[in-house]
Amino acid sequence: MEVAAGLIKLQTSHQETLAEWQQRMNESVEQVTASLKNEQVMVESWFKLEIESNSYLLWYMRAESLEKAVQAFQASTAEIDIFHMQSIVKMAEGSEQIFAQPLLDFSA
Repeated sequence: MEVAAGLIKLQTSHQETLAEWQQRMNESVEQVTASLKNEQVMVESWFKLEIESNSYLLWYMRAESLEKAVQAFQASTAEIDIFHMQSIVKMAEGSEQIFAQPLLDFSA
């Protein structure tokens, strides 16, 4: 099992896209779940946080293989995956991410 997490800095004009993304993803739970199963992802979580007046998305993923999960996501033609990627790209300020170094990850 592999884990990863990171931060994506958001553009100042991200609010409308963020609200649309959050609503559509929440309304598409079955499609999202099917995509996660296809990618062999056990957990994918997203959080919004503020650091020094800047907005960020914090993401966390647990998968059998992060490399395979990313490849499956990038190759996906599922409407929800395309929407998800387009929304993140639209909200992000640039293409750089801050990746977190995993230290501890437990599950029961």
